[in-house]
Amino acid sequence: MGKALARAPASVANLGCLFDAAAMAVEAFSDEVEVEEATGGLEVKAEGWRVPAGKMNVAYEAARHLLLNVYGRETGLRIVVRKGVPVGSGLGSSGATAAATVAAVNELLGIGASTGDLLLAAGAGEPHYDNAAASLLGGVVLLDPVNPRTYVLFEPPEWLRVVLFVKSSPALAKTRAMRGVLPETVRLGDASRWAFAAAAFAAGLARGVKRCLSFASEGGPVEAARARFIPGYWEAKAAALRAGALAFNISGAGPSLFALAEEERAEDVVREVLRVLPDYRPIITRVAVKGALHNVEGRR
Repeated sequence: MGKALARAPASVANLGCLFDAAAMAVEAFSDEVEVEEATGGLEVKAEGWRVPAGKMNVAYEAARHLLLNVYGRETGLRIVVRKGVPVGSGLGSSGATAAATVAAVNELLGIGASTGDLLLAAGAGEPHYDNAAASLLGGVVLLDPVNPRTYVLFEPPEWLRVVLFVKSSPALAKTRAMRGVLPETVRLGDASRWAFAAAAFAAGLARGVKRCLSFASEGGPVEAARARFIPGYWEAKAAALRAGALAFNISGAGPSLFALAEEERAEDVVREVLRVLPDYRPIITRVAVKGALHNVEGRR
């Protein structure tokens, strides 16, 4: 019997101006998934945070999709998910699990799946692919929400720090609920502004232009809709920007928040935001340039 193990980092999705089209892997947290060959079908066990086992765990659907659609047949696997990414925090907890799962299964069975196949499998149990893509590939990933096989991967500038303000929500189906508050349509002017912000932010990543990275603050209608459920959000954002943050926004569906800052400004950003939101846990971290595909090992 063989075994394989993969680790996938947490992620920050949307990045303000790139709703459903980008995510950034972060070093602060990670999930570990171990897979071994077994008799019977798929078994999923979960350790750490309170997450379901069996078919209700996102690892089940990710592994099943990879087996049926790429490997071509089902086989017996025992999957152990060791949670390190806080659940319900807006830091891509399920995406990290799914990414680590497909990387480990691919390694164990020697499937040789393409990156596109792995992306589709990792996102099989998700409403969108951005978190899973960042956890799988590392770095900052821009991808087509309709066809996630089309993506652009950026390695951020060395000086960039990510300041997380972490908080978990106990609500079930929190992500689905937060998608439900979003407007169905946006004004043409808002769409044009958002498109410009997304392009400028991508250019900033590619060329390390600090003033362009500030466009991650442009969350548009999504930020406006979700901020209503985060008391003190706008005051915290103003405090972060005054303290020298390049950008500040909601991490995924929230309630966690993130700032982008230069290393020498990160502590100032933490101090000023905590004056407004003292119940959040601050973490200064970096973009994780290695995703699950780089953190996988197998043995027989």
